[in-house]
Amino acid sequence: MLYRIFSSLKTSVYILCFICLVFLIGTVFPQGEDIDKYIKAGGKYVAVVRVFDFLDIFVSPLFVFITIILLINLAVCLYDRLKIFLKIKRKPIGFERLKTHPNVITSEKADIEERLKKIGFKLKAEAQDAGFPQVVIYEKGLQYWWLSWFYHVGIILAVIGFFLTALSAFEKEVTLYPGKPITISLYSKETRWNKFLKEMGREISEERKEDEYTFTLKEFKTDYYQGLKIDYPKNKLARLALGIGIKRIEPSKEGFSYMPKMWLTSLDVKKPDGRVLDAKLWVNKPFRTGALTLYQMGYEQKTKVSVNGEILEVENRVPFQVKGIEGKFVLGQLKLGTLFKKDGTKEKINPVTTVYYISDKNPYETEAIGEISLSKSLNVRGLIFEFKDYEEASSLSYRKDPGVWLVGLASLFVFLGLSVRSFGAWYRVQYAVEDRTAYILISTRGILADKDRIIKKILAPNFA
Repeated sequence: MLYRIFSSLKTSVYILCFICLVFLIGTVFPQGEDIDKYIKAGGKYVAVVRVFDFLDIFVSPLFVFITIILLINLAVCLYDRLKIFLKIKRKPIGFERLKTHPNVITSEKADIEERLKKIGFKLKAEAQDAGFPQVVIYEKGLQYWWLSWFYHVGIILAVIGFFLTALSAFEKEVTLYPGKPITISLYSKETRWNKFLKEMGREISEERKEDEYTFTLKEFKTDYYQGLKIDYPKNKLARLALGIGIKRIEPSKEGFSYMPKMWLTSLDVKKPDGRVLDAKLWVNKPFRTGALTLYQMGYEQKTKVSVNGEILEVENRVPFQVKGIEGKFVLGQLKLGTLFKKDGTKEKINPVTTVYYISDKNPYETEAIGEISLSKSLNVRGLIFEFKDYEEASSLSYRKDPGVWLVGLASLFVFLGLSVRSFGAWYRVQYAVEDRTAYILISTRGILADKDRIIKKILAPNFA
């Protein structure tokens, strides 16, 4: 009874409909939100949300349960189809049906079977009806039913990979400064699996040397494009004039903007076995080795600046105060590296940053008061800002995901299976001879299957 239920296509449809409902719930309720914050924000159906864990629905017991049911359904269907495929015996159609079929082709050629074998066809079945000529089956290409089975295996592997990721994957961040090695561990006590073990009262393992990697930053490089700089007016009426087209947008006369081109990190990665790898990564180009994946997240900058002779070490984009001065100051993003100019040339950027002032009366507004660089000081509001030195760090994200390789393998299974079935070429030729007349029926599957080409080869006057 259970076997029939789980091997039924209707069961698969019901399960997929329920999963779609779960995904709909996941789009309605904020995922990853704390239940207390949800209640304070006026969230509704709190009791239901709490019981069914709607704020983390994709790892909730409800979702895990229905996914396991889907896995069982897929596994039973896979086994059931496998038994059917192994028992499949190709049975040629009867000679009378072949002879009267609307798509049958006739030929006086006597060497049809030899021609089929020469172009890659193989004999798969033959049958002899009493009193009628023998009908044989020749086939070429991958059988489409095995391809269907193949990508169903891929779906099962993908689901298992998703479970591994949900239970064991974690991601953390690390900031690297030049010449300051940092050791991280690819073990976390905060994975869902370890939290589950804690709740069950089980002991979890401690960090081991075998999980430790050491990162040493060698270089962090930034490249910029020379972009158009526009000073948008702060006045509302002037902005309205721009919006309705009365006033034209004019480029700034003060210079150009720096458009990020690339952030590149070069570092040494010392593996647990002592080997040191030369690693490079940039945005959208992670570095992978073993279970470790490194992503370029951003950067941190620190500038040593002198204000009226007082040396301050400040972090760019973080407000700081100057003794005896009301309000706060903040240094903008430090521009350094290589500039790719509009005329096709490039040049090294002399490190430069903008100084902003934040008034105590309007703490949410910043006023640009000038720029400082290694060769340029700034005298403004009775203060002298001098650029002394700088330090730049690379911010990386590191991740361990034991399920990613399985999901990748599963994706390969699925897409290869779907691609070969959709774009491949499978042919079946049913053939019989009566009184020197050959009756040929050709079936095809796949976008690249060319029935006319096979017919031409079979019926060609001069076949080599």
